[in-house]
Amino acid sequence: MAIARTNWPFDSRLVGSLADMLVSAGVLWGCEVSDEPIRPFEVIAPPKPGLFDRLRGRISRDAAFTEIRNLLATTSFDQVRESDVTDILVKAKVLCREVSTELQLIFEHAALILSSDGDLNAQDRLGLLTLQRAFELTEEEAARAREAAIGQVFERTMRETLSDGKFTKDEKLRLEATAQSLGMDTTQTKRLYDAAAVAAIGSALASAIADRRYTATEEAQVSALAKALDVQLAQDEKTKAVIVRFKLLAQIDAGNLPTLAVPVLLKRNEECHFAGRAGHHQIKTVTKRINYGGVSASFKIMKGVRYRTGSMAVQRVTSDVMTQLDTGNLYITSSRLLFDGEKKNTAIPFGKVTTFTVYKDGLKIEKDTGSDQYFIGSGDWELAGACLDVAMGKLR
Repeated sequence: MAIARTNWPFDSRLVGSLADMLVSAGVLWGCEVSDEPIRPFEVIAPPKPGLFDRLRGRISRDAAFTEIRNLLATTSFDQVRESDVTDILVKAKVLCREVSTELQLIFEHAALILSSDGDLNAQDRLGLLTLQRAFELTEEEAARAREAAIGQVFERTMRETLSDGKFTKDEKLRLEATAQSLGMDTTQTKRLYDAAAVAAIGSALASAIADRRYTATEEAQVSALAKALDVQLAQDEKTKAVIVRFKLLAQIDAGNLPTLAVPVLLKRNEECHFAGRAGHHQIKTVTKRINYGGVSASFKIMKGVRYRTGSMAVQRVTSDVMTQLDTGNLYITSSRLLFDGEKKNTAIPFGKVTTFTVYKDGLKIEKDTGSDQYFIGSGDWELAGACLDVAMGKLR
């Protein structure tokens, strides 16, 4: 079937939201289309009939469908006769039209096998036409099953072509040739191409930002793929905010730290890279109670006075408690952490920091001497951690 070149879908432009593309990437590239190899029909033993079927002298429907698949595994499709199929179904006491849904699935599998090489030639079409007649399928039923099969083959080809994140002119020409060899019409080709193109951009973007960073190189690669596929990227406000954030984090990782003007006095040539509201905490040991025990004896000396012998066996019961020391603003500068508290100021030079841990709600600072320091609040701690990591690295 020839396709008019003027209506070829690869010449149209597709507009897609990046957020939708991320969703599509998860659907098309991992769920809808299986990566399982297309297997030919194989001869397998049909299920044995149950007692009730044996008494009635018939086989189950499942056994009949297995025998039909076994027939297709041992017979060329264009040699299958209507009587071959009806003789099998008679043993299950059913007619072709009563099991048309199951026969459509078998027909679709046959079409998938024939088109798996990317070419549905005249001999293949003759085989499918023969099976259509043997299965007593209508033109609509056969067309629907055939289109589903060749659609799967085209989608697999698209995914393989775009798996490297690139789409060249030669690959575009090969896809055009595949669509024509499969006999796909313009509408089906455009629909499948559009879905695969959107999913490809979504997959490329999801891969790029998986580390919560979006570098200039990654952005150029995604844009180049979109241009090659004729996809115009549209960003909603939520997606724009995500992209801006991941770009900022990538820039910080590259050593381009932001510089902030802050209301505290900094040293000469010292710059502030992060500021956020926080509480200053430490873990302190607190005594909850004191227990007394041990073997002892008690004697009454006079009214209200007793004499106890033995050991008191004092036991102190303690626990570690996160204790808030102060509230204020935490600044990460080019040389230290500076906490401007309501009670006092605390400075921790980078040289005294052995390691730090970023939590969802704060930072843990471990020093070479003294207690660990905790700064907890509702600030942007991921950004704080990125700035601290790079700032400390510059002084090493």
